[in-house]
Amino acid sequence: MATNEEKVRLAHLGSACLQVSCELGRKQISLREAKQLKEQDVIEFDKLAGEAFEIRLNEHHFAYGEVVVVTDMMAVRVTSLVEVEEVR
Repeated sequence: MATNEEKVRLAHLGSACLQVSCELGRKQISLREAKQLKEQDVIEFDKLAGEAFEIRLNEHHFAYGEVVVVTDMMAVRVTSLVEVEEVR
């Protein structure tokens, strides 16, 4: 538990900005395949529809989530947080 002195020392961190990103999947393709891509082509990933994806803060895995739509905007719902051991 943080002491009052630690809380005061770390209080400025509340205004720090973090980059949030969501990774839906990754796939390696050859340069030849990349050069052949055109509009309307579909790139399949190994993840199943509805499967949780990674939410990252400053490129560090922070949580898992799912895609939702909020008033015509895509958003992410946090479904679980990463255990502290996984973050290191």
